Amino acid sequence: MKKKFDKEDIQAISLFEKETNVEVKDYIQDDESAYFLVEEGKAGLAIGKNGRNIKKIGRMLGKRIKVFEYEENNEKLVRNMILEANSVEINGDSATVDVDEDDRGRVIGANGSNIEKVRVLLRRNSDLQELKLK
Repeated sequence: MKKKFDKEDIQAISLFEKETNVEVKDYIQDDESAYFLVEEGKAGLAIGKNGRNIKKIGRMLGKRIKVFEYEENNEKLVRNMILEANSVEINGDSATVDVDEDDRGRVIGANGSNIEKVRVLLRRNSDLQELKLK
């Protein structure tokens, strides 16, 4: 899937990179949240000590910030995006994630917004085309 960024996206990416000194591999947003996929090994640096960087960026953008770390390995990438995953099974271009019932709401998000953003980021940054929760 091709990545397309509008002017607002480019400004948010630029702000994030300037504040964190971490390269953004992908970005997606909705009205409440901004989702940044950062280069491998750099999530902690992007978040900052005690979340300082993402709190500041969140205030500047007026959004809740989520930072995911890129990983070439599909299973690890899914685990980086769904921290609540008990297990991840990869079968071809499909991933199935086992999540405790207590965590499902947080993983899915209001009206499915969180899981849909994760699905889009996975399609754009891996060979996974489908993500299912069990």
